[in-house]
Amino acid sequence: MENLGQTQQLNQIFQSLSSLGLSELDQVMKRLIGLRKQRLTTVLTEIETDLLKKINSSTPIEIQSRYDHLLTKRNQETLSDLDYAELIELTNYTESLNVQHLEYLVDLAKLRNIPLDELIQQLELKPHLNVA
Repeated sequence: MENLGQTQQLNQIFQSLSSLGLSELDQVMKRLIGLRKQRLTTVLTEIETDLLKKINSSTPIEIQSRYDHLLTKRNQETLSDLDYAELIELTNYTESLNVQHLEYLVDLAKLRNIPLDELIQQLELKPHLNVA
């Protein structure tokens, strides 16, 4: 019986919306999408929370600063052999962090049972290019 009442209520809503102009319909749509997002917001499981923390973690600032400094020296062609070895080591380290982040993303996508690219869109992640 409740479904019949909801159906009638929805029909009344649609009838009242049919008289609106495009700009008013756009406003209604924006509000509906916002309401839907609020309703979809769920309490994250402990596993999801842990994965999201790991996904959002970044390279420690000291390491990133040193890496950037060595890249600058390399671009200026003032890199010593010792600096070059350190740059290789830091490059391997940052690449391993990137692989870990990707693994965490894959794990979260599996947990949510969605494709990886959909998860990336949901999280509004942007690619980070380390081209130097």
